[in-house]
Amino acid sequence: MTHKNHSIRNMKQVFFILTLSLLIAAGADAQTLTQTIKGIVTDQQSKTGIPSVSIVVNCNGHSEGTVTDADGNYSITGVPVGRATVRVSHTGYQEQTIPNVVIESGKETVLDLEMLEQVRAIKEVVIKASREKITDKQMATVSASVFNAEDTRRYAGSRNDVARMASNFAGVISNNDSRNDIIIRGNAPTGLLWRIEGIDVANPSHFGQSGATGGPVSMINNNVLDKSAFYTSAFPAQFGNANAGVFDLQLREGNSGKREYIAQMGLSGLELGAEGYFSKKSKASYLVDYRYSIPGLLQKVGIITGTGSAIPQYQDLSFKISIPTQKAGKFTIFGVGGLSNISFKGNIADTQNFYNDPYKNLDFKSNSGVAGISNTYFITNSLSNKVTLAVSGQKVRTIQDSLNEARDAYPNYREHTNEWKYTITDNINKKFSSKDRIQAGITAHDIHFSFADSTSLSGDMTPLRKEEGSTQLLQAYTSWQHRFTDKITLNTGLFGQYLTLNNSYSIEPRLGAKFQVGQLSSVNLGAGMHSQMQDLMLYFLKTKNGDNNYIETNRSLNFTRSAQFVAGWEHTIFGEWHYKIEAYYQHIYNVPVESAPSTFSALNLGSTYGSSKQDSLVNSGTGRNYGLEFTLEKKFSKGYYVTTTASLFNSLYTGSDKVERNTAYNNNYVVNMLAGKEFRVTKSNVICIDAKLTAAGGKRYIPIDLQESIKEGQTAYDYSKTFEQKYADYFRGDIKITYRMNRKKSMQEIYLDFQNVTNNKNILREGFDNRYNVIRTQYQLGFTPSINYRIQF
Repeated sequence: MTHKNHSIRNMKQVFFILTLSLLIAAGADAQTLTQTIKGIVTDQQSKTGIPSVSIVVNCNGHSEGTVTDADGNYSITGVPVGRATVRVSHTGYQEQTIPNVVIESGKETVLDLEMLEQVRAIKEVVIKASREKITDKQMATVSASVFNAEDTRRYAGSRNDVARMASNFAGVISNNDSRNDIIIRGNAPTGLLWRIEGIDVANPSHFGQSGATGGPVSMINNNVLDKSAFYTSAFPAQFGNANAGVFDLQLREGNSGKREYIAQMGLSGLELGAEGYFSKKSKASYLVDYRYSIPGLLQKVGIITGTGSAIPQYQDLSFKISIPTQKAGKFTIFGVGGLSNISFKGNIADTQNFYNDPYKNLDFKSNSGVAGISNTYFITNSLSNKVTLAVSGQKVRTIQDSLNEARDAYPNYREHTNEWKYTITDNINKKFSSKDRIQAGITAHDIHFSFADSTSLSGDMTPLRKEEGSTQLLQAYTSWQHRFTDKITLNTGLFGQYLTLNNSYSIEPRLGAKFQVGQLSSVNLGAGMHSQMQDLMLYFLKTKNGDNNYIETNRSLNFTRSAQFVAGWEHTIFGEWHYKIEAYYQHIYNVPVESAPSTFSALNLGSTYGSSKQDSLVNSGTGRNYGLEFTLEKKFSKGYYVTTTASLFNSLYTGSDKVERNTAYNNNYVVNMLAGKEFRVTKSNVICIDAKLTAAGGKRYIPIDLQESIKEGQTAYDYSKTFEQKYADYFRGDIKITYRMNRKKSMQEIYLDFQNVTNNKNILREGFDNRYNVIRTQYQLGFTPSINYRIQF
């Protein structure tokens, strides 16, 4: 039976189960269900709790209220399940109204809030705040978005994946349906920085390759995420060693007053989680969540995973332990780690494999993670210090063999890499007044590595790298925020870093400003210098010289650098609708290119498997990205939301041949249209329908020279036409149907996610088949249904 027939049969079974559940639920929903909402209200600048804050929650016409205690904590019981509006007020602070707070059975709602002190006493102004408005986004004024776990679940086609969710934002495009790499404003995916609990981490993806920033499956479990931020340009001085963007992820704390559990099964795996208190006499809490892959089971019911006949195996664990003390501050122990492996056997008939050549065998294993401990201590109410110790890293093993006509295997590539980083950070935060705030910090990374890889040349395995040792990356920053008035804010900062491996260093000024125009509009500006070290493996690539000795020709490579400028305008219309326009320009320089004239540039790396094998590189390449972005958004209210993002951009580079070309990521445009509607079936149960349409320019490619390929018996490219052409434009539509059932002590949710509902054939790549001397086209995911079930209790 074909994959299509399997999918149809599976959908019929799921629809039957869903319909039966609806009928059962309709007759069982006779009582009004309530839940507790609680959290802490802190000063946005000093991060200390604010006492006596008035909090009023309105949900389904029912209102409850309270005030915060001496430490800023609050708790409100008896709130009906549904979507609530929270109103927060305190003398001397900007009042806020936060809509669309989800109240569910089975889990208490924790809503931590930040309030901004007024520069001067003015007539009361109510800020109808989205999460972006109530979080300071680390002093960012432009190109920043705040999200939480609900956002990663909501959108069709996101697969509960943080990176795939981010592809809905303006200026962001997914490069490949089978991976979660993202392209930010035409930059290579390698320019993205991942940070978890304040620690810079390696690729947080299962089956992630060394030096990459994405992979097929995310290791980040969205059920453990707290409010987090995503930056796409000119980010503030707290972040460095990145040229494209930053994911600043925070893990939420466990419930310190109640033990709660979660179970989930879907495309991301089978998941079990628990959180709660250690003792009712203490405010210490724990949160732990474990996932294990089930793609083998999914394949049996007809759901295509893109791995052909190979069965991917992966598992991950996330945890956070919070221990507040009376005199020593607050201690936090955290960790995220994952194991993954897969074995492919080359098979010409295997047409659903996006990860392996049918003429090669591949055995791949990747382990990565981060674990650490931090202490936050308030020296005074306006001065705090946070120290974090952590270890993070990645281990990769690759064994690839080529197959001849008789399907005999011969060694083609071997890789054994280890890269582990020991990190210590110290950050201080000082609020001088409602006008002035300073943040500063230092970070030391002690990086230990072991690289060994080799490739087949003329039938012999030739070493590419064989190096073991350590190096250090030292970083420091300072940021100052000055609010001239409640409507004018200036953020300035300075970041610096130093790599001991080859004494590379960088000093980078940052600047941001926001000018509020009336109550509904603002002008936002951002600028800064940025730099990023090369993938560590690239420095140790070995080249044989004329004396038949191997030398490291890339060892002295400097940082790749960029100067970035952003200007934006935001305006609220019709009360609930909001639009934003941003224009940007990025000048990129010190880019590694080959010393001899060629089309190669490091700006085109990062979205495929395997590390770069280019040697004899120098920092003489350049690039430039510029574009215009538009976002129109109606946050969820009155039962629905609408979001449209559109980006027009150009991404160009110049290699050592001095010819300016399109980068591999110059798709030129991307448009996303998202909408969702929530229908109340009973008092406590709802059906949600979410839809997404994406249209984007096709992928750039280097054409294959068919005649030369036939002559050589292997793929030969026409580099004179590097990235001149694009595949056909990309189009994809996704629909997601969710049914959520609230019961007295539990919440159950089941969703169906239909990806690429039009079964559009989007081209992934082309390759030369030397068995038949033809060029074959491989397409991205076709129509793919998936199902997910979640229960919390």
